[in-house]
Parts: sequence; structure tokens; C-alpha cells
Amino acid sequence: MKTWLTSGGFKITRVLFGRTNVFLLSNGKSNLLVDTGIKSEGKRLLKRLMMTGKPDAVILTHTHFDHAGNAGMLKEHFSPKFIVQEKEKDYLESGDSPIPYGTRPWTRFIYSLGAEKKQHWFHVPGVKADIIFGEQYDLSGYGFKAFILHTPGHSPGSCCIVIDNEIALVGDTLGGFIPGIVLPPWGDDVDEMVRSWKKLLETGCHTFLPAHGFAVSRKRIEAGYRMRV
Repeated sequence: MKTWLTSGGFKITRVLFGRTNVFLLSNGKSNLLVDTGIKSEGKRLLKRLMMTGKPDAVILTHTHFDHAGNAGMLKEHFSPKFIVQEKEKDYLESGDSPIPYGTRPWTRFIYSLGAEKKQHWFHVPGVKADIIFGEQYDLSGYGFKAFILHTPGHSPGSCCIVIDNEIALVGDTLGGFIPGIVLPPWGDDVDEMVRSWKKLLETGCHTFLPAHGFAVSRKRIEAGYRMRV
């Protein structure tokens, strides 16, 4: 399990890596889980959390099936608080998982094959949202110098977690699979996503950890942003 450490001593552990990256933010007293991964990885996630520590709360960067797939299982085992942006609340509670539009020709083609009619394939067990926020949510109540920032584009309620103004956990706001490319292959509104990149660049963060792929540098985001403004 790869880890990152901020200058304030906050530890970020990548507890799942592969289909969807799942991160645990720790300060020695509190643990915040960011995303829950795809349902088929539930047993592996549970095993890892038994090693790293019980989550006090779960922050969902958004509620698509590959991010909220194990929300119900975690609720049953640990009873954490679930934190979600207000535009994702109904999806979290219903378990519905809308498929985003494609941002490239090949993903737009896949979407055109009838994605809207297949949303039921991606339904996950829903859970109640405990904490709902709008533009920002301060995490100091859990003992972290960190906040959640609304960064729409991939989905209406997508968000990122900014820690110590050094490292951000960015969900699907950025892609980390293809060198030199930060635009994810899926997203509802590319223009809005680019505006969300600007929000992230306005923080002091130097490292951005996406839900798919590898860490993205500030320099890489700056280059991607310049290409689209």
C-alpha cells in the first residue's frame, strides 16, 4: 500500500489500487476513507481497513458504481458517517449510478450505443447521506487541515479533498492513466471540468491523486489547462 505524507503529518494511504483507487486519510486519531471502490473488491477493501484502521467517515468524490460500490458494506461493518456533495445525495441514497457522457470520440461512441438504457446494470446498494455540503466542507472537526471542494464536470456533484494545501485527492476530476493527458475519458461537461481544474490550481497543491491511474503533477495540470482555455 503506497503512502504519502504532508508537512503537517497527515498520512494518505492508497488502500486499493487498480480498477478504482481508494485512499485512507489518517492523523493518528481519525481516519477518513475517500471512495469505496467497485463492489467486487469489497472483501479486499475490508481486509485492508482491518490493517490500517476503521474509517470514522467516508467521503465520496461522487457516487458512480466504481466509487460507491462498497458503501453499504462499510456502513454495515463500521457505521461511518457518509459525506457527499448535495447534488450526489439522491444517487447515494438510491444506489442509482448514471453513466457519464464520453469526453473522447471512442467514449462518446460507447455512450451512443445505449448507455442510458443500461444504467440498471450499475446499481449499487444505497446508504443514507449523513453530511451534505455545497461548495466546501471543512474537515477540521476530524482533526485535519483539509477541506472538500466541489469540482463539477465529471458529474454534477464531483468533489476533491485538499489536504494541507499540498496534496489533493481528485476522484475523476483528473485522469492519471495516459502520460500527458489529464482529461478523463468520461465526463458530463468538459468545460465545467476545466473550470474545476482552475479551482485546483488555485490551491497550493503540488500532487494530485486521481481515482484511476497514478499521481498527477501540478505542471501536468497547468499544461492541460492551458490547452483548453
